[in-house]
Amino acid sequence: MTSISFALVLCIAGAASSQDTQLAALHDTLSKLSRQGATASGQGRSKGLDLTPTKHQLRDWIETQLGALKHPGEEEALAYRINNALKPVSVTNEKDWENGLGSLGEVRISNESGILIVITAVGIICGYDQSAYGYKFINGRWQRIWESEQDNYTPDKYTPQHIAAVYVWQTYTNPDAVGPIFIMTLGHCWWCSSAWHPVYYRVWRVDSPGSKLLIDKTEGAYQGNGEYGVGTVAGEWHDENAPVDVLVEFTEGSIDADVHHREAVRHFLIEGDQIRRVDPVALSPRDFVDEWLTRGWDEAATWSESLNLQQWHRRLHSDLVFGTFGNPTMHCQSPDLWQVSLEPHNTEKDFGPKAEVYFLVRWRPPYHFTMANISDKPWPNCTKEDRSADERRTLFATQERRW
Repeated sequence: MTSISFALVLCIAGAASSQDTQLAALHDTLSKLSRQGATASGQGRSKGLDLTPTKHQLRDWIETQLGALKHPGEEEALAYRINNALKPVSVTNEKDWENGLGSLGEVRISNESGILIVITAVGIICGYDQSAYGYKFINGRWQRIWESEQDNYTPDKYTPQHIAAVYVWQTYTNPDAVGPIFIMTLGHCWWCSSAWHPVYYRVWRVDSPGSKLLIDKTEGAYQGNGEYGVGTVAGEWHDENAPVDVLVEFTEGSIDADVHHREAVRHFLIEGDQIRRVDPVALSPRDFVDEWLTRGWDEAATWSESLNLQQWHRRLHSDLVFGTFGNPTMHCQSPDLWQVSLEPHNTEKDFGPKAEVYFLVRWRPPYHFTMANISDKPWPNCTKEDRSADERRTLFATQERRW
């Protein structure tokens, strides 16, 4: 749609308000982006263009619409009206369907624990770059208290957001007083076609001093059945000094190419500005061995029953760990011990196959794992095959919060 045709739409609608002026200006910006995208040489997802002015024009116009939101439950209807108003503003590239520069994606609005969450989407090469904004009702109007958007477009820094979920947690010390707000976003960095994408999870604390990013992690993840991960953030309702619990699950690659992937668990406690990773770190003996080998010794040491295991970690750990879990996991005579065997492919960093290594893993319920010992020979008391030990598990009763 050209700028002239869009102006005609406004005239036909009889619109002459400042809001229509904002939309006309947004359309002009999108038209310029579309033209620049069609002529620029390929430089990745945004072709090196600055999308921040577009994001802010869109955000600012949406904020003029939030006053219409008077009662909980009206968010979906407001999003519907906003998206209808934005349809003629968006500029599509009919000749290059992968080039979304100049287009707008769907605006999503939800109320999360009293915080209004607005998610916007600006077109890029092969997808959208989404931004999220949080609003609190203060002095009779919705005021922005938090935002998450990407504004560095250099090729080595730009990671477009696909925001799949935003969760909010807030403590209430009494009916009239509230503690800090914690906001978690889960998402991935989308690209045209791949089952593997960088997945991210971030947590902010929002209070009177402002918004502070406490957790900002990006890791490789595998898409299984259209899903990437699951997560939650929670704490004690009436104790703002209690730790805030952050739990994330996603599917990541295994060191064993035959196993292909495994369930990754990231569990943190937030206490003030301090972040601690806590149990569980895995959900099966094999996954625990995988995690122990791929993490640095500073983490692996906290999961080890003896510091003497550092020599094994130094021998087996590298920037890229490979191996084969050739034999079934064995249950030992001691009821809390399991033996996991691995044929490492990176011993002494030469990536050649080596003799099997045997890991003695202590597993206490529900998912507390520690490395008890490691040997180049199997333990004689670990002889009961236990294929169920390494079945895929989840900490969530259902997968409704998969994203």
